[in-house]
Amino acid sequence: MRKKFFNLFAILVIGGLGGVLADQFFLPYLSTVPLFSKIKFVRQSGNGTTIINPTEKIVITENTAIEDAVSKVGPCLVIVQALQGEKIISQGSGFVIASDGLIITAADNISTKADRYLIFRNSHSLAAEVVKKDAGSNLALLKIGESNLPVVSFVDFEDLRLGQRIILIGAELTEEGLNRFVNLGIIRSIYAKILKINLTEQNSSANGGPLVNIKGEVIGLNLVDQKGLIETIPSSQIKLFAGF
Repeated sequence: MRKKFFNLFAILVIGGLGGVLADQFFLPYLSTVPLFSKIKFVRQSGNGTTIINPTEKIVITENTAIEDAVSKVGPCLVIVQALQGEKIISQGSGFVIASDGLIITAADNISTKADRYLIFRNSHSLAAEVVKKDAGSNLALLKIGESNLPVVSFVDFEDLRLGQRIILIGAELTEEGLNRFVNLGIIRSIYAKILKINLTEQNSSANGGPLVNIKGEVIGLNLVDQKGLIETIPSSQIKLFAGF
């Protein structure tokens, strides 16, 4: 029995080696002989050409993804100013949620003392009217007289993950015009539709601005208090308030 097994093993090894030798040496040699070169598979073996399909590996770093996300949301970001006469009472961020000029912001950016509101998208201002305000949810909708505006996209709360990278985006008005700024962090906890992040933000102008993921999708709206502590209103609540 052992002898039969050894003989079978020897046949397999010799057969395998024979196949390799035939493929690498014997068939290429036959392809040079006129009589055998007319046979297709013999002729092809003499070409000695191996075609390897090239592959392209694209690596997107986190830094690049963050830059792309900010670039995507940036055109939708605005500054909301509440004025009494020429006096600025409050100033915060907001973002465009409908192309016909609908803007969402924090309700505490809408002062009861104000007699008019201005929206800054670039360096110029536009008059805005308050469409809806709810102090309980701390959300407010404003409308400007422009159309075909770039708008944000939202991510569902159920798609958020613990430890996920998040980006706070805000805007402020400087002597040079509208200045956008960012702050990076992660989702620290998700519980019962409540989102906690590991960020603080000392620039109160971020109040009312968006919190986005690295795809540039809005996770929620930032509420920034005077101490820099942040509470996030989830996207589901924003859409419900706006009637989406």
